Amino acid sequence: MPVRPSHRHDLLTDPEAEALRLKLLEIIPRLQRHHLLDLADTLHEAARERRSGEPRHFDMRV
Repeated sequence: MPVRPSHRHDLLTDPEAEALRLKLLEIIPRLQRHHLLDLADTLHEAARERRSGEPRHFDMRV
């Protein structure tokens, strides 16, 4: 089993992301609509947090 990141907001390693993907593929067909909405909200928030931690690239043409 892959080692978990030391901090909740650390990015997943590739093996951790693959393990999570496989688990989700097993679980998603059994979820109800409200579970899927909660999952979508959680994934959206995680993506937003990840983007906010990345360096900004500004378009100098503006």
